[in-house]
Amino acid sequence: MARSPALPSLLYRAACGALLLLALAPCTAASRLVRPPVQDTPAAVGANPAGPNAAALDAVWAAEQEWLQAMRRGDTAALRRLLSSDHVHVGTNGRLRHKSELLLALQRGQVRFLTYDVTSYDIRITGSAAIVSGTYHAQLERLGVREVSQGRYLRVWVRDESGWRLMAHQLTAGTVPRGRP
Repeated sequence: MARSPALPSLLYRAACGALLLLALAPCTAASRLVRPPVQDTPAAVGANPAGPNAAALDAVWAAEQEWLQAMRRGDTAALRRLLSSDHVHVGTNGRLRHKSELLLALQRGQVRFLTYDVTSYDIRITGSAAIVSGTYHAQLERLGVREVSQGRYLRVWVRDESGWRLMAHQLTAGTVPRGRP
């Protein structure tokens, strides 16, 4: 009986398929891991059970609160200290502002926050950087016109010798359903 030339090719393809499935198995298992939900109602800073990052998480949360208070008050002196020298801010309209432009707009009253509330947040620490994401709701006055803004935000904090500094802030306006991260 003659050997079929297709048999080695078929065995080769079957072996490659099996190896591919074995290689992808950890990836599909990892993709089924469930992340903890984003916190819907910000809690007061307290003991953090996050292990080795607990102190860093608490420090970032404290810096977030200090930044939030400074934005509400339009406190440019506090913001000057909290923002990194190369800070960038991308507003809901896509406009990019550097630190000096943002501070000048607040100082001149071009933008004034009447309320600014974080409605959910998640903090991730990686080395000397922290990524904070969540949802917000704000009432503001921009060039004399009152507006309501709500949506998602992403802030990147970096740690230097003086503490945590806000390096980047991105806002995306939109409707955020209550109770959904």
